[in-house]
Amino acid sequence: MGGDDTAETTPQDTEMTPIERVSEMDAEDTGIDVTPSIERAVSIFDHWQEWSNKTPKGRVLKDGLKSLLRTATGEKLAWRQVYRAAEALEELSKGQIELIHHNRHGKMLIESAAARSGDCQPSSAAAR
Repeated sequence: MGGDDTAETTPQDTEMTPIERVSEMDAEDTGIDVTPSIERAVSIFDHWQEWSNKTPKGRVLKDGLKSLLRTATGEKLAWRQVYRAAEALEELSKGQIELIHHNRHGKMLIESAAARSGDCQPSSAAAR
């Protein structure tokens, strides 16, 4: 009795990426030192579905991140601050959302379809 009601880390918490924990929990409860870059990364994460475009291979955000972040946070940001936020998002999402440099499009954030919460199993694994 009562052993299941502890305030310790639950299995659900351990399956969450650090960015999900910071987004959904109080900063003190995550064990992560939340810097301004991480706060901005959380803002990108929280708006990811709204700001990114769906593609056949996943989701991509390649244009307007600076102005989107400025609107969401109310801060006037330099590009360096935007890149730091994107790098923090990549790190805290454990690579589920990546900051890449594309020769034609420049820097952009991508989330591959395979990285999205395991909605589907790869077809090669199912074809055994």
